[in-house]
Amino acid sequence: MTLFEDKRPAFFILLGRSGSGKGTQANLLEEKFGLAHISSGALLRERTKTDDFVGRKLHSIMDRGDLVPTPMVFQLWMSALERLHEQQDLKGVLLDGSPRKLYEAHMLDEALAFYGWDKNLVVLNIDISPGESMERLLKRGRHDDDRDDIQRRLDIFEEDVIPALNFYRAKGVVVDINGEQSVEDVHQEILSKLGVA
Repeated sequence: MTLFEDKRPAFFILLGRSGSGKGTQANLLEEKFGLAHISSGALLRERTKTDDFVGRKLHSIMDRGDLVPTPMVFQLWMSALERLHEQQDLKGVLLDGSPRKLYEAHMLDEALAFYGWDKNLVVLNIDISPGESMERLLKRGRHDDDRDDIQRRLDIFEEDVIPALNFYRAKGVVVDINGEQSVEDVHQEILSKLGVA
């Protein structure tokens, strides 16, 4: 796989179960390649700071650990993509933790084609087992990381995210990464499989 060889920006999508280290790897890749980083979680958290109906409703949904309705997420993505497309020196974009549903993947696919970012698409699947995810999140000890909440997130991954991942797998753009190793080893495996180590 060769990236950054033509003038088109690369577009990375990072997927993986909760606790797989997506955020950490996203930050490392952002720094390594000078990528623009779109985090759905960060966009949503920023939106909840506005004290209006949408902000309060999003806050309530996220507090429960439920998935935010796709139209709300997509509106935030599209605003971010539109801003980034105007950048003259854009090297690439990294979308962290989304799409989380099959039809979000279809919608994003159309958006990337619209902007001409569909040719250099790579989906990095940072793979850890459900058991490893549970263990890591329980160790983390956050207030929303009790066993039932974690299990609900794992169930959502199986029911919603796996079909989206399989959509990309059928397109031949998925790169599977063993997430059950050190942060540095995960990073090195990503670079190696991208052919830029």
